Amino acid sequence: MRLHRSGSCLQCGNVLKFCRSLIGATSAMQHYVGLCPMFDVEVMNADAELVLGDQGAQSSPSNVARGLSSIYKEITETVRKEAATIAAVFPSPNDVMSILVQRVLEDRVPKLLEKLLLKPSLVSPPPMEEGGLILYLRLLAVAYEKTQELARDLRGVGCGDLDVEGLTESLFLPHKDIYIEYEQASLRQLYKAKMEELRTEGQQSSESSGTIGRSKGASMASSHQQISVTVVTEFVRWNEEAVSRCTLFSSQVYVTHVSRCCTSYNLLFLGMQIPSRWRGTAS
Repeated sequence: MRLHRSGSCLQCGNVLKFCRSLIGATSAMQHYVGLCPMFDVEVMNADAELVLGDQGAQSSPSNVARGLSSIYKEITETVRKEAATIAAVFPSPNDVMSILVQRVLEDRVPKLLEKLLLKPSLVSPPPMEEGGLILYLRLLAVAYEKTQELARDLRGVGCGDLDVEGLTESLFLPHKDIYIEYEQASLRQLYKAKMEELRTEGQQSSESSGTIGRSKGASMASSHQQISVTVVTEFVRWNEEAVSRCTLFSSQVYVTHVSRCCTSYNLLFLGMQIPSRWRGTAS
């Protein structure tokens, strides 16, 4: 069955005819696809190494995007080459292409996504120092976009009657089913971390000016700080990023929930008092 890589199409055709006479046409097609080197364990392990590198699940979204683009491009080119051979030697090439692309989306791609998209705990989320919940959400969005691109490319190469889009979407259902919970929890984590940072800065400022022990009012002022223009801009950026992911996952329900969550946090933060040391930044 590996003659298609070194022998002529005529030789391949003769071998396939013999196989069909022994095990049937469908089994012959499945056997052909199963022998493709692109499904070897070593190849799929190399996929994970290329995408995750030395940092594992803490790889940056930009590095993951580049790794996925490289792997998915290689997969598309391999499928395109196989398509030429399949068209030359199989009497029903569309059926074989359907089996081949299905194997890609049910075997090679899922094994990579399983290693890339590790769902963190909502009860005990990873600290911001390790990327926080936002890292998982960013990796999910990158993987979703790149895998959708792969599906379109494979559709362009040819995949018979296979529902490529539906099959690709099913790969992300375990993540999309609870996505909104992670998005809201991530926003809470981001805002909480930023407020703790601001309180620490306020306390350090009070200590440096010798006012820390003056009265209870000093601690109250530090806990009701209003945010500088720079920090508010950061909040807005988080909100826009969250809403863009909701739009990517194509659910108006997601967009509504996250928009409300963003609005409630913004109203809370924008109602705080502006420390005098930040007032000059607004100009």
